[in-house]
Amino acid sequence: MYGVFSWKKALFGVIFFLLALFFLLGTAGRTMQALASPRELPIYSVDTGGEKLAALGINCAWDDSGLDDLLAILDTHSVRATFFLVGEWAEKYPQAVKKIADAGHELASHSDTHADMAKLSRQDILAELENSRQTIESISGQEIHLFRPPSGSYNDRLVSTAREAGWEVIQWSNDSIDWKEPPVQDMADRVCKKAAPGDIMLWHLGKKNTSAAIEAVLGTLCGQGYRFVAVGELIRPAPYTIDHTGRQFPADT
Repeated sequence: MYGVFSWKKALFGVIFFLLALFFLLGTAGRTMQALASPRELPIYSVDTGGEKLAALGINCAWDDSGLDDLLAILDTHSVRATFFLVGEWAEKYPQAVKKIADAGHELASHSDTHADMAKLSRQDILAELENSRQTIESISGQEIHLFRPPSGSYNDRLVSTAREAGWEVIQWSNDSIDWKEPPVQDMADRVCKKAAPGDIMLWHLGKKNTSAAIEAVLGTLCGQGYRFVAVGELIRPAPYTIDHTGRQFPADT
């Protein structure tokens, strides 16, 4: 009886070992597959080789209040910004779109309806992008190729679909949190403290303190040697690489 019991115990041990080995090999395989297929990332910031370049990315989804003041501030500092427009916003405020374009700023898409793009099918993503493109280009006469997802929501499908359709997907590395409407100086201090070469900043048109905070940021950072350019000027053309933080580098680094 003892011999039979020992034999069964040994067999059970072998089976347990094989099951454990199968589990570990499966886990390792999935890990290697994940490493071989990294997540699709938008561009959050750009390696500038230390040159003090940064970009203002201004989302337009609510109203056009404060636009004239903002354009005057940008003109005073000789800054060209990038305005990410929702297609429906552009339809509602066509004169604002023309003002932005006529002032020499870069236009880009912020979707057509401000949908959560990470929840959409590939077909619906393409529709959002193309509808916004047609609206913005027909009003402004400016060709657009940059896209910033509403609320920063994205997944692999969104990024790969947009890039396959000729868009570059843009996020941000420096959030002003102006949508919370904190005091002007709090916003300026926050942005300036975090500022680094290659920053893409997040701002919103239609918030009461945004223009004044941008003016304060430009005064401080331009005084420190920063130069602000449009996002399309800041990012690198293909080929390039993007690290795990979303920072864009030339392909040969």
